[in-house]
Amino acid sequence: MRWNRALAFVWGWLLLIVCVVGSIHAVALNEDFYITRYESMDLSQQLHVSSDDLNNSICLLLDYIRDDTDSLEATITIDHHEQETFNEREKHHMVDVKALYQNCIRVGIVSFIGLLILFFYFCFSQGKKALAYLTKGFLQACGCLLIVFVLFGFWVLTDFTGFWTWFHTIFFNNQLWLLDPATDFMINMLPETIFYQLVIACVVMVCVLLVPCILFSIYIQRKKAPIGFDHEHHIS
Repeated sequence: MRWNRALAFVWGWLLLIVCVVGSIHAVALNEDFYITRYESMDLSQQLHVSSDDLNNSICLLLDYIRDDTDSLEATITIDHHEQETFNEREKHHMVDVKALYQNCIRVGIVSFIGLLILFFYFCFSQGKKALAYLTKGFLQACGCLLIVFVLFGFWVLTDFTGFWTWFHTIFFNNQLWLLDPATDFMINMLPETIFYQLVIACVVMVCVLLVPCILFSIYIQRKKAPIGFDHEHHIS
């Protein structure tokens, strides 16, 4: 009984992880997300580069993070002066970013596999009670995630710079991420405003994925779960 409830809770967290990783992949690795904001901010004019150069630069970065290319070698024209798009410090930082993203994807894949294994375990071992267990565990995991969202959401909305700095100190073991707007094009093409909107967009995407799952789980718990599900002897 308790073992199954614990496994159902783990299943719920695995589903949350898959949704979070999927949302990051769908939003953060989408060129249109950045290009749309470049156009609305008129960023190419502010940086004195062409729209094509700016758009090509973000596409190159995303291709590198996805491992679609192994090189960041490119040139860009700023104020009629041609130069390398990214300097050595920026390239070394992107090595770390790429590793972080690839590890994130691996976590998502492992979580998805675990999700399937536990799903079939409950289907074969619990039969008609499988959905009752899984939806219960999922809702409990969502309750924990809600606490995380509230705490970090307040931080993001009130002090995004502090949150973003903390994020980098947690996930990077060096200070290559501390770029200089005077010498590093990357920080200029990816201002904090875009990262703020990126974080918000990822959270919104997670919610879009989770809300139907939550509503379905509530429905199962209220209408389809065994009568007296909360009473141990009914599902022991």
